[in-house]
Amino acid sequence: MILDGTHKPGAKLVQEELARQCGVARSVVREALLELQASGLVESIDNRGVFVSRLDLAKLMEAFDVREALEGMAVRLCCERTTRMELRALADKADRIYSLGVEGKLEEMASLDRELHHDLLRLSGNSILVRLSESYRVFGKVMRLGRDPRAVREEHLGILHAIEANDPREAARWIHEHIQSAKRVVEEQGKTGAFVPQWVL
Repeated sequence: MILDGTHKPGAKLVQEELARQCGVARSVVREALLELQASGLVESIDNRGVFVSRLDLAKLMEAFDVREALEGMAVRLCCERTTRMELRALADKADRIYSLGVEGKLEEMASLDRELHHDLLRLSGNSILVRLSESYRVFGKVMRLGRDPRAVREEHLGILHAIEANDPREAARWIHEHIQSAKRVVEEQGKTGAFVPQWVL
């Protein structure tokens, strides 16, 4: 309901109403709100209640920094653990991301891009990394950056080729460049006021 705009940024979330609306116990709603708070979607304000978080540029910048650290570790681990078949599937996905970008289907491109990054985290074989990534993944849902699809594909394939060559340092270099490039776009748009965060399902 937050992601589809039913509950807008800044809106107060009342546990009793949500429990009745969803047909669950209040305790279930309380647990769900705690998880959403951990992911950054809601915030609890003392003596006032729980509110939908506002889409804040500073939070997005922090999420990029965390992504860079965690995904750098993930691709290094992938060098040891990813099979050729898995890499082929990822390369096919990178090509599809490129095609969607060329076709101007930016929302679908962004969604598949997030999927590829989640695949890399999963293929690292480190369940804690995957869990930690959940805290920032939600912020990826606000971005359709409109980057040059050719540059995005080059970075994706650079990451995958380095993993295939079992070169963890090069894989980490590519993922850092990929994430930094996206971060620079958001920073520049933020400075000019051109970046308007919007949830992308």
